[in-house]
Amino acid sequence: MLSISLAAAVILSSPDTSTSAEFLDRYRELIGLAPLGQVAPVSNVVLRRDAAEISLTQGTLYLLSPVGGRSVGAVFRGAGRISLTTPHAAEQDALRRAIGATSLNDSITELILFFADSTPDQLRTLGFRPGAVPGDLWGAVRDFVGSLKGPKDGTLFNPGILEAVLNDEPNGFFLAHVRRAKGSPLLLQYDPAMVESLQLLEPASRMHYRADWSVVTQFAPARPLSGSTAMWRLRNRVAVPHYRLEVWLKPTAGGDLEYSARATLSLTVREASGPWLRFGLHPELMVDSARWSDGSTAPTHKVKDDDDLWVRSPRRLAAGDSASLTVFYHGDLIDRFANWFFIDPSADWYPVNGQGDNSAMFDVIYHSPDWYPLASVGERTDSSAAAKVMTTRWVTKRPTPFATFNLGLFKVNHIQFEDAPPLDVMVSEEARRALRDMGFGAPQRNMSEVVAADISNSLKWFTHAFGPPLFDHFFVTEIPYFEGVSFPGLIDLSFTTFQNTALDGFDEFFRAHEVAHQWWGNGVRPASYRDAWLSEGIASFCGLWYLQSVRKGNKEYFRFLDVYAQNIKDNRDAGVTWLGYRSSTPARRYGYQALVYEKGAWITHMLRMLMLDLNTRKEDRFNAMMRDFYETYAGGSASTDDFRAVAEKHIGVPMDWFFEQWVKGAAIPTYRVAWTNETTAEGRPRVRLRVLQDDVPSDFQAWVLVSADLGQNRFANFRIKVTGGQTEYTSPLLPGAAREVKFNELNSVLADVKTERW
Repeated sequence: MLSISLAAAVILSSPDTSTSAEFLDRYRELIGLAPLGQVAPVSNVVLRRDAAEISLTQGTLYLLSPVGGRSVGAVFRGAGRISLTTPHAAEQDALRRAIGATSLNDSITELILFFADSTPDQLRTLGFRPGAVPGDLWGAVRDFVGSLKGPKDGTLFNPGILEAVLNDEPNGFFLAHVRRAKGSPLLLQYDPAMVESLQLLEPASRMHYRADWSVVTQFAPARPLSGSTAMWRLRNRVAVPHYRLEVWLKPTAGGDLEYSARATLSLTVREASGPWLRFGLHPELMVDSARWSDGSTAPTHKVKDDDDLWVRSPRRLAAGDSASLTVFYHGDLIDRFANWFFIDPSADWYPVNGQGDNSAMFDVIYHSPDWYPLASVGERTDSSAAAKVMTTRWVTKRPTPFATFNLGLFKVNHIQFEDAPPLDVMVSEEARRALRDMGFGAPQRNMSEVVAADISNSLKWFTHAFGPPLFDHFFVTEIPYFEGVSFPGLIDLSFTTFQNTALDGFDEFFRAHEVAHQWWGNGVRPASYRDAWLSEGIASFCGLWYLQSVRKGNKEYFRFLDVYAQNIKDNRDAGVTWLGYRSSTPARRYGYQALVYEKGAWITHMLRMLMLDLNTRKEDRFNAMMRDFYETYAGGSASTDDFRAVAEKHIGVPMDWFFEQWVKGAAIPTYRVAWTNETTAEGRPRVRLRVLQDDVPSDFQAWVLVSADLGQNRFANFRIKVTGGQTEYTSPLLPGAAREVKFNELNSVLADVKTERW
């Protein structure tokens, strides 16, 4: 088959040079959906979308007005049922928390349908005729459409709906607003642009303007669609493998910075897409113009305060097409307060791919005031100054989904410790003085050097533990936020950690956590949002591991784990670790932190304890597992199942039970423990334990570490496999009677332990 590039196609066809009027026409038709006056009786019609089924038993169907000349909507009133069965226990539990059952099977009285799939073919045989429309049906449709709208003209909470009406061909999108006989309304969606195409949503309290519906459950179809390997959520339909960016940061008379940029995107089409393509761009940024590589205009649509950028190609793109798109844009990306520049580290400061994986190579040129040092992802390959403008070029050596920059009134300290990579630590002394004036107090002395020492030491420590990082030079920059963010070769740290080093160990942990992301998050990327704990959870564990080493003791390590344990218990009803960002709910805002960061650290700690050699106290197996995992997946992505396979390799037994319980489950056992000394018939001492396991399923199991104090600074350590309800266990033979027994030594299992008399 002949492959033709988009640039060539533009020459062969008549390019559409219209403005975004076409976009607004489709959008206004969509939000103006209303009954058309075409009515049909319905009897036993079944709409099946993978694991979901809607049965229209008896009633009436009303067509809605067309969009773009196509029938895209209908309303059903009458008797029917909706059923949904989820394939995973974690998703069944998510469904139970929302509707009180692990599967959905409810009577329905009303259905508002929106479709860009085969639904019109199913409905065409019903024989629609002119008929009366109930008065309240108009309001029902208006209210439903209103719940999908964004805050301004041209915005919707779900871009998949817009894609369905903008583009020329049915794309398989299906949406049903379901009014149940009992219970709140639900939204059933099948969106083939997503890896997990099937979603069930419920009304949510308004957290921000795009949160009127929140996900109850979502999962991939039984037969996964092609391209379902993209990171996080989107199928890989169009790739953007390379960006060339040029950024101008111009000072204003008031001392602010004006931001403007030119972004050239190389597009590679893997599946027929378009002609309208979606990108992400910061809400404050507005597009000036866009063009294709032959110079033809690319119509765009971007609303201020919304982060969707739509760009129209001259035609629908076919698999194998390639194209080059250049976008010119500007906006108030950078805010200044006193001597701080607020540059959101996670901001979409360039057009981010909305059709698939956003991992790409970056070649960026910055033009910035020469009195504001700048750091960026990539390697600085060129630098020159003229007329008080510093021009620098930064090029990444490998694809990354994470790109950022930072600049400010920084003092740059070039620091290199022995056997460690060089660091450029960028700290604002001007801002430090402003903080003193604001009541933060004077910082400790030499904080730049103190932070650099922690960064350098943790880099060395993790290099020894996992192997060399993918980057050989690191920029460490101060940011005016109460958080840290780590990018390839660039570590942003909160201004608070440059003030002092807390006695409780938090600052050492915090710095090491961000450094650990050079291995976990930047070195090995999570394969999907469900695997985010492999980045945040392991990085949190590494921060504690480093803290344990640098403090030369266990006190702070276990104190943090104890705090995490309570947070995890307090947020159990938010979900499970495997739900990733979905574990944060309006009712449990801390859910993501507790279940991904903190429980992820606990999961890694429990593996460490499970692999500990009780005779020598060596951790060789755990260390080998972590190094193997990193070396196997460095520069790529890994899933929870990938990590499980590496763990099984080093532990030597199947570990599916462990990951099902702790990553995909929410149960936390309570152990009620009693013990007594006894002797064998030969007069040899040992310990008998009675353990009642509660608050978990009957098949829940754990290998719990037990320590027997034999006196005279002698201890005997052993593991017992706890499962079922109440069970008695005997220890191995001991050299003496136990004076005390500690069940769950070293916090080997995330559990509550209550001691009882024998």
